[in-house]
Amino acid sequence: MIYAYFILVFVTGGSSQAHGWTDVAAQLLALPIFAWGLWRLADQPGSRVRSWGLAAMAAVALLPWLQLLPLPAGWWLAAPARAALAQDLATAGVPAFAHTWSLTPAATLRSALSLLPALALFAWVLGSDVRTQRRLLVLCVALPIASLVLGFLQLGAPQDSLLNPYPQWAPAMGGTFANPNHQGTAMLVGLGVCLAFAVGNLGATDPATGKRRNPWPAIIAGATLLLGLPLTNSRAAVVIGVLMLVAAPLGMAVSWLRASGRRRTGVAALALAALLAGVGLSAAIGWMKVDEVDEVRWVMRQATFRLGTSHAPWGSGVGSFVPVFQQDLPQSLIKSVYINAAHNDYAQSWMEGGWLSVFVALSFAATLCGALTVHVVKRVGDSRVVWSGVLGIFAVLVHAGSDYALRAPALMASVTLLVGLIFAQSARQMDSGCKLI
Repeated sequence: MIYAYFILVFVTGGSSQAHGWTDVAAQLLALPIFAWGLWRLADQPGSRVRSWGLAAMAAVALLPWLQLLPLPAGWWLAAPARAALAQDLATAGVPAFAHTWSLTPAATLRSALSLLPALALFAWVLGSDVRTQRRLLVLCVALPIASLVLGFLQLGAPQDSLLNPYPQWAPAMGGTFANPNHQGTAMLVGLGVCLAFAVGNLGATDPATGKRRNPWPAIIAGATLLLGLPLTNSRAAVVIGVLMLVAAPLGMAVSWLRASGRRRTGVAALALAALLAGVGLSAAIGWMKVDEVDEVRWVMRQATFRLGTSHAPWGSGVGSFVPVFQQDLPQSLIKSVYINAAHNDYAQSWMEGGWLSVFVALSFAATLCGALTVHVVKRVGDSRVVWSGVLGIFAVLVHAGSDYALRAPALMASVTLLVGLIFAQSARQMDSGCKLI
């Protein structure tokens, strides 16, 4: 059932905007799956790592619900933008109004509900067995490839064809995604899984059967995804994909060298990996600046960050970007169509969530790093699964600096799934089948 649900969320969650009854179906189905996942967790042995994961995910989920609460008038006016808004309302003859934390409660409620599918997948994965986790990783590879094939078919079909799930836009290699850049992000997640298993299976044997692991399925699938990245027309995705191709084997080699006791060699390999990562990120930033000049994304990000500062400490409310941004639009961004996102998830989160979103993000990152530390130090869990999560999350977080990948339910679910896998593997007891590569 969990496989069918993940497929449903991925196929129907390719747009950052509400998409009708499919969103409602995914959110309603999330409730029993979430409850079932928590029930399964109750049968698992106690683990601090699982508790960390649940606490971190609960903090993320509660943020929009907290913003639906009212604030005392004095607190509400602490943000400069809100004081100016109150003055404008008084001038217009509206002296009394609701002091809800969020300026757009309805949008914040929709955002809170949109998190349900990701939360359900996280709770289920946290208590699942390794076989289920690996099959879900297979879906993380197969679904982007299937979406890429769908993109090919869309190019030869009319815009209003059944093959195009978003007929309001012309087909552009998006597949199941409204934005081709998000298709590229999904392919990067799949590429990370392929790299983890391709490198991890090289020369390794399966402890259960004693046979050599076959790396070729992962190699072939990874090559398909890597070669398909340029077709999405996402320059950032191509740069990140090449960076992953170079840095991932070196990073995994460091783990293997450390496990085998060759710490000095491991440090040298880590330094080389860091150098290559720095060069790759520098190239990515330089390439994405061209995109910023062409699409004025840099102006959008600067304006969003400035708006976030004026709405601090509370933030404008999760889901409030469109109306709030439109009210203070820079002259250079006045267009015939509205801007639906800041094209930088970090700046937008700062604007919508304020200081609380910064605290939640830092706490979540610290918790995830703690789980990874347990995995490395205690040598627990399947390192191929953990590396799949690390590479996929890295790709999405880097791409989120130039796009709004985390706003699409399909990608949100994929990232949350990977996070759940890291916590689940780090919580496992060491056995003969779980060794670092």
